[in-house]
Amino acid sequence: MMRFDPFREIEELAQRMDRGLIGNNTVARFSPPVDIHEDEQGLELTLDLPGVAPDSLNIEAENNTLTVQAERKYNRVEGKTAHRVERAYGTFTRTFSIPSKYDLSKVEADFDHGTLTLKVPRSEAAQKRSITVRTGGQASQPRTVEAQG
Repeated sequence: MMRFDPFREIEELAQRMDRGLIGNNTVARFSPPVDIHEDEQGLELTLDLPGVAPDSLNIEAENNTLTVQAERKYNRVEGKTAHRVERAYGTFTRTFSIPSKYDLSKVEADFDHGTLTLKVPRSEAAQKRSITVRTGGQASQPRTVEAQG
């Protein structure tokens, strides 16, 4: 005999909403986690996309915006009852605002074992350069200065 818990239904509803499930296991959107790192070469964005097929990925770069779209399908099997569906399914869209010092025309994308890595290089105008400064008509030691982009 199961003990009555008045908060059980509320807790189950909250868990379903956290997982993106609505109603009778209808799938909603989900948002995968992302790490963003920067170094002298540019930005590196890493998204966890387990269970996403590579052909469902769509990556667009336009107007200082980088957008990643994909779908993780839920395969419901006839004759099987789902007692728990905790993994996120559905479509997602993540949009990132990329500063103009990065070149969105040269984005590289690698998808390996459910991890999508996007590399956005710095633009040529934002690269560090060595500039020779003349003093009294003579060249001095080259100094590295950061160009403003």
